[in-house]
Amino acid sequence: MSSATTGVIDLPDIGAGGRRNRVLVVDEEVALTNLLDLALTFEGWEVETLATGSDAVDVAHRFAPDAILLDMGLPDINGIEVVARLRDSGVTVPVIFLTGRSSLEDRLAAFSAGGDDYMTKPFGLEEVTTRLRAVFRRGGLAPTSRVFADVVLDTGTHQVWRGGEPILLSSLEVELLRVLIDRGGDPVDGTGIVRSLGFSGHSVVDSAAARAVESLKAKLNADATPVVHVEGGRAWLADSTPKS
Repeated sequence: MSSATTGVIDLPDIGAGGRRNRVLVVDEEVALTNLLDLALTFEGWEVETLATGSDAVDVAHRFAPDAILLDMGLPDINGIEVVARLRDSGVTVPVIFLTGRSSLEDRLAAFSAGGDDYMTKPFGLEEVTTRLRAVFRRGGLAPTSRVFADVVLDTGTHQVWRGGEPILLSSLEVELLRVLIDRGGDPVDGTGIVRSLGFSGHSVVDSAAARAVESLKAKLNADATPVVHVEGGRAWLADSTPKS
């Protein structure tokens, strides 16, 4: 995600620090890793591969991937242990398991260990890239991402996440969030909100805009540090002390 508190990511597949998104692949099947390397590189991502799990933690810290594709049945230590070591060492990036195991017990173990997704072999390369794009969108690493603090809005899909968790918003609330993110934390009054929503095709009166602001505030602030602030008829985003 962008190192700045707020920002619009408008270049294809840009990750932290302005670099391309990175994927670490850990799988002992050379033919598979070669295919994944080719397919993911074709997408414009940087790829590094490993055949065992023992070096995964060190490589993850050095390579700083944005996502990890991990085989559950590695020859030295299993994928569950790899994830545990990654999480213990502070590596929190999403992990997608690639495995021939399909039992419910294996799936539950994968998610309980800290995995974020689970793909059963055989799978198509297009499915892998689609899953990775979803991971990058949640992390604010997609070309259409708008980011403020831990809030991510994908303007292409109108999906919203906070802290990696999906937030269900109406189309009006999504557009209102875009307006507030684009303001970069500067307050906008009711007239400015109505005008901005009108530019995007949402013709609303003051009272409807005010209700949308309150609804957005309730949804994004629920069970988390407040990020949407409303006072004196103005609304703004802030992940610390609200502006006076």
